[in-house]
Amino acid sequence: MAGRGLPPGARDLPPGRGGAGLGPVAAVVGAEAVLVAAAGFGLHLVWPVWGAVAVVAVWVVVLAAPLGAGRVYGYREPDSAERVRLAQAWRDVQRRAGAGAYRLVVVDSEELNACMPFGRTVAVTSASARSLPPGRLEAVLAHELGHLLGWRAVPAFVHAQVTLPARALLRALRRSWSPVGPMWRRAVAWHRPIGFVLVFLLALAAAAVTVVAAVPTGAAYAAAWGARLLSRRGEGRADAVAVRLGFGAELVAVVEDRIEHAGEGLPLHLVRRAQGLRRRLG
Repeated sequence: MAGRGLPPGARDLPPGRGGAGLGPVAAVVGAEAVLVAAAGFGLHLVWPVWGAVAVVAVWVVVLAAPLGAGRVYGYREPDSAERVRLAQAWRDVQRRAGAGAYRLVVVDSEELNACMPFGRTVAVTSASARSLPPGRLEAVLAHELGHLLGWRAVPAFVHAQVTLPARALLRALRRSWSPVGPMWRRAVAWHRPIGFVLVFLLALAAAAVTVVAAVPTGAAYAAAWGARLLSRRGEGRADAVAVRLGFGAELVAVVEDRIEHAGEGLPLHLVRRAQGLRRRLG
């Protein structure tokens, strides 16, 4: 089974390699600080004091965005059954990669891949955690860990910065409008003016939130759309790590199994991914 011993040609990376992404991430934060300082100074000339404050405030939100990933994506700790299935596989993957001290969390999803990881937190979907046989589970975990090894942590960090604010803002907008529909149904059932007054007040509050958040939500959504290009390339880089660690054959099997059991329509992204894995395996 994959992970019990290194197959021929696999590389056993030296211990501590997994933390190498911290230096590049720090460099990205430093570069961002220089750009923010320049933008703040320029805007200060046009809008004294508040221009610089606005730029710094936006950067602080973007910088802190990865800290909210758990809430936005719905991370949770593995339950008892998942923990039993994940424990050995996760140890084997980290040993083979020479990486330790990564936190493994679960996202409730039927998809193959979880959301892009960040920091030292790696996510796996509940479908993979509960249904994949050990060797294939290790391959999926190696792929997810591959997003964070070495310089690959930089795209993951930037991706979290530009996508999480969009998700958080859209979630806030949905929540602001979510009480309006149920309140309308209650008002119709009550046949009382007070019910329709409450509907009007809730809709008015939601509209105010929408107006205030419209511009930042649009900007954040545009940035998130652009980040999809980073995400697609990141999948290929993470697959390359899994192949380099000796999990390529198992990962191809996982992807091709998903293709075979796909519902309506051919999942072209999975087909392209399987083709890329085959090329890397030679």
